[in-house]
This record gives sequence, C-alpha cells and structure tokens, in this order.
Amino acid sequence: MENTEQKQAEHINWDEAFHLYANVIAHENDALRVKVTIKLARMCNHVPENILSRTVPILVELLESPSRNPSPPVQEASAYCLKCIACIGEGQLAILIGQSGAIPILLRLLQNSDGSFQKGLLKCLRNAVTFGEPNRLIVASNGGTEIVLKMLGSCSDDSMLILLEILSALALKREVRKLILNSGGVWFLVESARLGSLISRSRAAQAIGLLGLIKRARRELVNAAAIPVLMELINDGDMSMKLAAANALGVILTDADNIWPIAESGVVPLYTELLGSSDPIGREIAGDVLYTLATVGENAFAIVKHLSGILTGDNEEAKSVAVDILRHLLNCHKHFLPFLSRSPFWQALVIR
Repeated sequence: MENTEQKQAEHINWDEAFHLYANVIAHENDALRVKVTIKLARMCNHVPENILSRTVPILVELLESPSRNPSPPVQEASAYCLKCIACIGEGQLAILIGQSGAIPILLRLLQNSDGSFQKGLLKCLRNAVTFGEPNRLIVASNGGTEIVLKMLGSCSDDSMLILLEILSALALKREVRKLILNSGGVWFLVESARLGSLISRSRAAQAIGLLGLIKRARRELVNAAAIPVLMELINDGDMSMKLAAANALGVILTDADNIWPIAESGVVPLYTELLGSSDPIGREIAGDVLYTLATVGENAFAIVKHLSGILTGDNEEAKSVAVDILRHLLNCHKHFLPFLSRSPFWQALVIR
C-alpha cells in the first residue's frame, strides 16, 4: 500500500490536486468529502508540507461543521486527517492546526461524542499536543485539562492510554500541574508514567519531577505509588527515560520523610548503575541521590556494597563521585569507620 501511494505521489501535480480537493469539499457532498479526506490522510506522508498547510484551514472548517447541520462522518474524517498531518515535519504543521482554531472545536466535540468518533478526536488532540508544544497551553486555557481528567475518571481502557498520553504532554505546563494537584489528579499523572508510549512515559516522569518541587505534592506522589513506577522507568527505560525518572525520584527524596521508603524500595543499585554510566548528567543525578541516601545509617551497607564495583573499576569520573559519597557517609556515621577501613578499596579512599 505504501509503495503504491508513493508511486502515485511521484506523478501528481500537487497544486492541481489541492484545487481539486478544495472544489470537492465546497460541493457539500458528504460521502465524497469523506472519501477524498481519508484519501488525503493516507497519502499525507507524500504530500509537500506547503500543500498540507493549505489544507489545514479547510479541514478545521470541516471539523467545526455547523451545529444546525452536523455531519459526524465528515468531522471524523477531518479529525483523522488532522491527526495524520500533525505528526509530519518538525511540529510546524501541528502548531498551525492549533493556530487555525482546531483545539477548542476538538474539546467541544469530545464532550458530545462517543465510540469511534470520540476515539478519533482524542487521537487528533493527542498528536496536536505531542508535536505542537504551544497547543498545550491552548488546551489548558480552554478547559481541556478538566475535560481530560473528567474523561479519565470514567473512560474505558480503550481510550485511557490516549488520554494519559494527552495528560503527560499537558503536564509539562506549570498551570496544568497546579490543576492536577488541586483537583486530586496526581494518580492519573503517575499512571501516565506507568502506561503508554515510551516518549509519553518519559514526559510524565519529567512532569512528576517538576510537580515534586512543590512540598505538599511529594506526599501525594508517594501515596499515588510514584516510587515503584519511577524505579521501573530507571530500570527498564532508555537513557532519556532513566534520567527523567531518576531526577523525579531524586526530587521526591528531598522530603526527609521519603528517604527511608525510597531506600527500602531498592533504589541504591539502580542509582549506582547510573553513576557508573558514561552520561555526565546521569552521574550527577545519581551522585546527588546517593549523597542524600547516605545520611540515613540503614542505607550505609547497601551503598558501600554497590559502590565497591565503581571504586575498583576504571571510570575515573564515577570513582571521584563515589569517594565523595563515602566521605560524606563517614562524616554522618563515624561508627562506620572500622567497617570501611577493612574494605578492599579503603586505600583508594585515603589516597583521594
């Protein structure tokens, strides 16, 4: 199918094709409108971006469809086509969709739709906020966060993943995080870090870290089971996801009441592995977290055990951080000196 469409695209005069499309839309034959719009959606990967940008206002007008004469099939086809266009290029088309007024229309239709139509609208909104960063603020300023949270409270599993991916994008905006916290939606934000695409889960982890800068939010995050979710991301994610989750967990750790629950959950080996990585940001995050964990005596043995591999390895940057952590540990827990002095890397600690 893809190869056939590509071959067809090579022989199309796109200016003529655009004018033909516009003429078909103007004739108000709904069946034909749906047919040509779906055809455009399926071929949009091969359509020049300047042509797609000219179709966006037409598609938004179709999406709006006057309330006196609504046409859900046409609106659904338009939403499908806008969804496909939004993920093309470097985000400019997604931004154009937002600038053309599609967001308020999508939000209005979402509240009066169901089934496949509603799911198509959600997918369109998801792509608009994923690829067009300014669209997130448009959604938030038009009551979109409240709509998403309300739908999450009553939706089927089929739509939940899409809604969670929308929420993870919106939650990168400060206004949205404040609303999530005040409306009791923290659990949904944590869920968006647990479920969905890797990119969405990484966004959610970043948003959790930003939300955790608010003191009262840290307790909410712990109660919503953010700790095991973030640990899973550190353990299984790619480096980008590991960094976002490790930083978020480190932010939650700044509340002294959370140090022991986090340490007890087994994070020391995860942060030690990150400390030994080649990523300088990862080393910095891991060093800060292990430094904080070292203030609690119950963590001392686990920290020493897992740092031993770094101190006997050849990663000099990681070794330097590990030595600083152990010195801090000794300053906090003098009684630990006899044990540490018998360890195989004591000499390295003394020399440094």
